[in-house]
Amino acid sequence: MHSDEGSLNKSLSDLYVLLDQDPKQAIVKVSELNQLFLHPQPSSRLWYELKIIEARAEIKLGLYQEAKQHLYQLESYLPVMAQFSEAPALIKLLLAQIEQNQSNIESSFTLLEQALSLVPKELVALRSDILHAQARGLRYKARYREAEGVVKDAISLVEPINDQARLGTYYNQLGVIYDYMGSLQLALRFHEKSLKIQRGLQNQQGISNSLYNIGEIYRDMEKLSKALLHFKQALEVDKSLGDPIHIANSHGKMSQVYLQLGEVEQALTHSQIGIELARSSRSNSDLAWQLSILAKIYVAQDALTQALSVAQEALSLAITAKANRTERTVRLVIIEIELVQGQYAQALAEIDQVLTLPGVGNSYLAKLYQYRAQALEKLGEFESALHSLHQYIEVKAALYQDLDKQQALTMRQNVEFIRQEQALKLIQNEQALQQASLENLKLQRGMGVSLLLCFMAIAIYIYKRQQQKQKYVELEADMMAESLSQKNRLLADVSHELRTPLAALKLTVEAMQHNIEPDPVKGFEKIQKKISHLDNLIKDIYQSAQFDNDVLTLDKQPVDVNLLITEIVEEFQPMYATKLQSLRFSACANNSLCFVDPARIRQVLFNLLRNSHFYTSSEGETQIHFESHEGHMELIVEDSFPGVAEQELEKIFERLYRCEGSRSRDHGGSGLGLAICQQIIRAHGGNVSASHSEMGGVAISLYIPFEEVRSDS
Repeated sequence: MHSDEGSLNKSLSDLYVLLDQDPKQAIVKVSELNQLFLHPQPSSRLWYELKIIEARAEIKLGLYQEAKQHLYQLESYLPVMAQFSEAPALIKLLLAQIEQNQSNIESSFTLLEQALSLVPKELVALRSDILHAQARGLRYKARYREAEGVVKDAISLVEPINDQARLGTYYNQLGVIYDYMGSLQLALRFHEKSLKIQRGLQNQQGISNSLYNIGEIYRDMEKLSKALLHFKQALEVDKSLGDPIHIANSHGKMSQVYLQLGEVEQALTHSQIGIELARSSRSNSDLAWQLSILAKIYVAQDALTQALSVAQEALSLAITAKANRTERTVRLVIIEIELVQGQYAQALAEIDQVLTLPGVGNSYLAKLYQYRAQALEKLGEFESALHSLHQYIEVKAALYQDLDKQQALTMRQNVEFIRQEQALKLIQNEQALQQASLENLKLQRGMGVSLLLCFMAIAIYIYKRQQQKQKYVELEADMMAESLSQKNRLLADVSHELRTPLAALKLTVEAMQHNIEPDPVKGFEKIQKKISHLDNLIKDIYQSAQFDNDVLTLDKQPVDVNLLITEIVEEFQPMYATKLQSLRFSACANNSLCFVDPARIRQVLFNLLRNSHFYTSSEGETQIHFESHEGHMELIVEDSFPGVAEQELEKIFERLYRCEGSRSRDHGGSGLGLAICQQIIRAHGGNVSASHSEMGGVAISLYIPFEEVRSDS
């Protein structure tokens, strides 16, 4: 009890980590530490934190009554806990979370308003948590625009302090909101950003949430195999953490996918598990959603009476919980049942009622227009049915428009590459034909001249001709041999680079296939890492070939290079922090507007900073110096130990070159990064060089000429 403050903070920090990874074990550890206190000690930081951790763990495990008792106990001690300024607001926030989990949305809003009025201004992280909880409640009530604004306010609070854990959670929330609004591309982008952060933090619950929500997007896009894979992974993580609501939701999503795949028995099994867990958690909203899935299963089994009974129960629960989104989901199921029963007029009335509700997303709109077209067709109102069908097609097209654009762009890029490659071959063939014609013409002229000369002149001509021809053949053979040698070396290097991740990928897949891999989640992470490695290598080889063939063009424009570098440095700070490395930028004091291609300069800096991060030792340092002069800019990226040997400084820009010693490549890169940097700078008319850094590492210097850009341009 008299341990120093440093030990106390470390113990509490370890407990909070355990809370995220294994809430059951966190409760066990808290119970052990609580034995140190014979009586409540509200003035003790340790006693107070243990109560908070215990309540949080119980909420995660669905033990809501136990959590409430601990929070009410803490609330009764608030008069003697003035030193804990966050306590009043934090207790209200945790009580609000319990109310939300039990579908008591209105009471949760009241508690959150109280929490906002109690939180001190300087506690921005806690304020952001309260806003995030408010956004979640607004989402339940299908007030998506309001929820979007509130969660963006929460993000704006934690971005300046670079709170990665909260950013990952808030990005996930924003992704869910965009999914409900029908903006699939935005939703997928924020879920992927969240998943990247959660993987970096090894936050299992965050990883599960992102996998779950990405799976839902794939389900909306009818990519069912991918959706099922994501839901299975999410379920495994949820089971290890023990939150009954999360486990129930994952079972529910798997039930939906199996039903879409026509595997009704599998769907029923997962649905029953989800319903049982939702009932035990006393969450009316979650139970209503689970029952709506069961009703659809009954429809698939032609048990329409049971389906309608279950759907009516689900609707009653959703209305009681004031869960607007769940209510709409249930009403869609009732409409489906009425269509199957042939009650077309009643179905149309239900559809018109749902269409009047605010905040209906594109996914719902598409289904409503589809169902209305079916009902109108059955009633013989063919013109109205055709109009509804057109509305369905328009909404469905809007739903996929952004994603289709991305896929079309990728396809166009691939087609353009093939087209340009074919054009290059045609040019080469035409040049060869012209060369052959020229040689033939020279030969004909030589033969005409030889007819006018004497025998000796003819012999001398033929002799010299043969000499020249022999030299040409030898030179051509030497050039072909050298070209073939370079090609073979490049192919050997590329083959080696591809073979290494492919071999590791094959081993991982075989291990999972034969159930040798103990942790499937880590196995899938290994597979994803190797696929990303292969993808990066192929992209770099493709891009390097484009530069060689002068296929790519630069999009030069006035760019504030100071601002560009600052943005890139901010993006890399979390990566450098993982190795306790520092990344510093010395901005240009002069006019920093330069006429360059911003995307290509960003690519150069990304490659240089990524290399510096990987090859610099832990707790090392990387510095960026930027100067802008009249007509040119100079940029230096240098790092600390280790460096490279003198003879290797010029070779590091060669494709697939491996440095010896501590800076040899073993970080999943392609070995083409510095070569591509050199190609980009040369395309700008500049040059790049490497030298020893005074900090003990390598300094890469860039020189780029450009037309001067005035600050008022």
